[in-house]
Amino acid sequence: MADVRNIGATAALRPASDGEPEDPDFVTVAVRLFVRADDGTQVDDPQEQSLSVRLERSKLAAVELSVQMSLRLKQAPSGIRREAWERICEQLAEHGIEADPETLHVLRFEFAPNDRLRREMTKAWDAQQPGPPSR
Repeated sequence: MADVRNIGATAALRPASDGEPEDPDFVTVAVRLFVRADDGTQVDDPQEQSLSVRLERSKLAAVELSVQMSLRLKQAPSGIRREAWERICEQLAEHGIEADPETLHVLRFEFAPNDRLRREMTKAWDAQQPGPPSR
């Protein structure tokens, strides 16, 4: 597919719903799929959230892997994953780019967390690192 460079996902921590207390142990990451064209144009899923991933706060350092696993990039897209790719294909068609979910689904993947999620990922990573050796 000459007109598409790669696929990817923007990601952000999703706040607790109104009236729902913040869970200290778990977070939900809102994921929005996109396609980047050869000319650099990014075509996002028209829905603000393509899917979400819930994981332990302590595992945020590996959120990119969790997102990739939830997308099941090695398998043909189905269900909500297929629906998201179909919406993006419709958007691509408006830019004169023909694509199908199966082809998009296997392209190189780019993970793009927002600043808040990136900070939380760094905190989780730092918390996993061993401290200085004790004497």
